[in-house]
Amino acid sequence: MKILIAEDNYDIRMLHQRQLTNWGYNVDLAANGKEAVEHVQKSSEKGAVNYDLCLMDINMPVMSGIEAIQKIRRNTTYLPVIAYSANLDNKAPSLQAGADEFLLKPLPAKALKEKLEKCAIKQIVFYLDNESLSMHRVGPTNRQELNKLKALNKKGLAQITVIDTAHRFLTHKTAQNKLIHDLGKSNNNIIFTELLDRTQQGHNLIQIHATQISIQKISLTPEEFQQHLKKENEILKKYEKPRGS
Repeated sequence: MKILIAEDNYDIRMLHQRQLTNWGYNVDLAANGKEAVEHVQKSSEKGAVNYDLCLMDINMPVMSGIEAIQKIRRNTTYLPVIAYSANLDNKAPSLQAGADEFLLKPLPAKALKEKLEKCAIKQIVFYLDNESLSMHRVGPTNRQELNKLKALNKKGLAQITVIDTAHRFLTHKTAQNKLIHDLGKSNNNIIFTELLDRTQQGHNLIQIHATQISIQKISLTPEEFQQHLKKENEILKKYEKPRGS
């Protein structure tokens, strides 16, 4: 995950850089709103914005956070923005300008980490063609999609979309780590994994054969689905991220 921090106070900027780096994020820094806009515009010159999230201070010189958010929303593809300020009166204008979340200074580390994890959320997308199957983590394209992914994550679910087929399904959010693990290894040239589709309608087992480039959905009885569900929940425990990572 790559995050842009826009903060005019040097000490706070360095503090956030250390925090986010320790949490496993890649970080770029901007000292004011103008620099933040330039970072985002430069990163998007070849297409999608190369940031997963922007942490935007509101009260900055040269260009305020409000104006920076407005310019980012008008001139670049979507990326989540968390605005923050010591003045609670800035919350409504920040959200109106296009921020997705607002935090009040000073930022407790726990609250900041929770907001980052909440907003820097992605789905897994498989791009399937006749010769290859590639897997990517893809961020939301608008605020509505971000809210959908956040709501699914709150329920313990993650969305997986397969391009060039009709398949779209929901899995336990930890299953994303299992997919990356299973499809990133090779055992006698067979790369295979399977997951339960946790969409409310139907009881289906999703099988992904990366070597044969095929994804298929197998219908289960409710009883079979519950048996698989219990087994999968146990398996997925080992793919949970350790606390504090």
